[in-house]
Amino acid sequence: MKQFFKYFLASGLAYIVFGIIFFFIIMGGVSAIVGGSVFSGQQQPVRVENNTLLTIKLDNTIGERTYSQPTFNGQGIEDAGKIGVNSIIKTIEYAKTDDKIKGIYFQPGGISVGLANLEEIHDALQDFRESGKFIVAYSEVYSQGTYYLASVSDEIYIYPTGSLQWSGLSSERMFFKQMLDKLDIDMQIIRGSNNKFKSAVEPFIMDKMSEANREQTEKYMFSFWDHIVSEVSDSRDISEKELNLIADGMLIANASKAVEYKFATAVKYQDEVDEILKEKLELEEDEEVETISLAKYIQYAEIKMLVKNRRKQNIAIVYANGEIISGKGNQEMIGSETTVKHLRKARLNDSIKAIVLRVNSPGGSALASDVIWREIELIKKSGKPVVVSMGDLAASGGYYISCNADRIFAQENTITGSIGVFGMIPNAERFLENKIGITFDRAKTNEHADLMSFTKPLTEEEYSVIQKEVDRIYDDFITKVSVGRGMTKELVDSIGQGRVWSGKDALGINLVDEIGGIESAVAHAAKLANLENPVTMDIPAKKKNQLEEIINLLNQGDEDEESVKILTGNNTISAEILEQLNTLKTLNIQSKDRIQARLPYTIKIK
Repeated sequence: MKQFFKYFLASGLAYIVFGIIFFFIIMGGVSAIVGGSVFSGQQQPVRVENNTLLTIKLDNTIGERTYSQPTFNGQGIEDAGKIGVNSIIKTIEYAKTDDKIKGIYFQPGGISVGLANLEEIHDALQDFRESGKFIVAYSEVYSQGTYYLASVSDEIYIYPTGSLQWSGLSSERMFFKQMLDKLDIDMQIIRGSNNKFKSAVEPFIMDKMSEANREQTEKYMFSFWDHIVSEVSDSRDISEKELNLIADGMLIANASKAVEYKFATAVKYQDEVDEILKEKLELEEDEEVETISLAKYIQYAEIKMLVKNRRKQNIAIVYANGEIISGKGNQEMIGSETTVKHLRKARLNDSIKAIVLRVNSPGGSALASDVIWREIELIKKSGKPVVVSMGDLAASGGYYISCNADRIFAQENTITGSIGVFGMIPNAERFLENKIGITFDRAKTNEHADLMSFTKPLTEEEYSVIQKEVDRIYDDFITKVSVGRGMTKELVDSIGQGRVWSGKDALGINLVDEIGGIESAVAHAAKLANLENPVTMDIPAKKKNQLEEIINLLNQGDEDEESVKILTGNNTISAEILEQLNTLKTLNIQSKDRIQARLPYTIKIK
């Protein structure tokens, strides 16, 4: 017993001490940490020496925008945020004009990023190379995504026993119907009467893809693949026909084959690549290569750009990233209340002359989408132009909030369209009775007082009423698209019905106006607002906090490791199940959001 209290008090005291320290960090009361060094609340400035090599190690998940999320992992504080494609693009663009940066050393890893954002990074690297500076890529393993980025390099090296993947794109869906049947759970589906392409509901009512879904999936996937093949063909001087033959024949089985088929320049060990980099930087044998990591250079470039653009910002970039829900959102969720607040802030700010809405969303609540659509309508009535920049996804509800813009930009590999509506109401009555032994009885004042209960089936009358409401919302959806895009309702319906399109195909049917990334959208917004030298401001602004600064301070001097820690995406079967169950959670808990305009999946290249 004595030993028990000894360890109990020791551990308890530790938690109390940590709690006090953590409290003062949050309140700004800590001024001296880490070996007695004074911490003033400011990061130590990052220095960039002459003749420096920018080292880009893209690994793990790349988000839409950079944000910090300090968390306690049981052992200490770490940053569980993400590095965003916005920071990567701006930083590479700044490096292009920085005389101290002589080139980029690209070391790709297990990147997880959507196809459109991959395209934006690819274009930024290509633009850097075309400026006259060099890019050298080296890795032990190249996935298709990282090779696509590396393909713009002057030289591509691969470890002698490494590998390079080149096999084409595939889309695999998980279906739950047989599981639900065994559990005696009935998924009651109501979608737009002609929304045959609205495949979000298929995993719950089918055991394989419908022909309509297979048709649309193959169409946009071939569109994506053809674009990737075309870009690699131009960069590596390999014909598109040969690139497809190599993929079909699985001809690149090892590093030597990658060199043989001109995918790589040569096989090299790390020390050999180090010597090549020295030569490019014109260093003597005994001189060390001066490098700076992407994470640290982002800090450096952000400060430089802030100083350069100290004049008043006049274009607001509002980020709408994630599933659309009613209420408040966050970095990974578009809440109608939060997004409208951000848009209204830009609308009422007299110094803001134009707004770029960056949309990366599979959709979600039809109601919440309409609330956001209304705020964009108010911005246009105020006289300020609105330009949409689509990221990886701007589908269903994501397209709903985009369709009213003055101009829409998308990448060729953007997933968009999916103009359709559905509702999904689980009936778990038989499951609860047959599997668990729970039954329900009810008393009610009116015939349909228990509408939407998950413990009883819909009556024919109830189903009919909901079907009419879904059809009404779909009609409202295509009406708003027709007005925003200057098309007839009939034409919108013919390309709607829940059908998904690639950005390239969407351009041909007038769902988008131009192919381009966020920089193109900003340039067009400046043109519409007659701005010669536009300065942008991000909404919501990137927040700094002391926890983030402490993490950065602790990471100072670690040149070999990225100082930004990124949460990895766990692309496993269990993760996919959880994602689908999270969709059900949204549908069931938030009753006003049960009618959805959303896409059931995302596409990432491996």
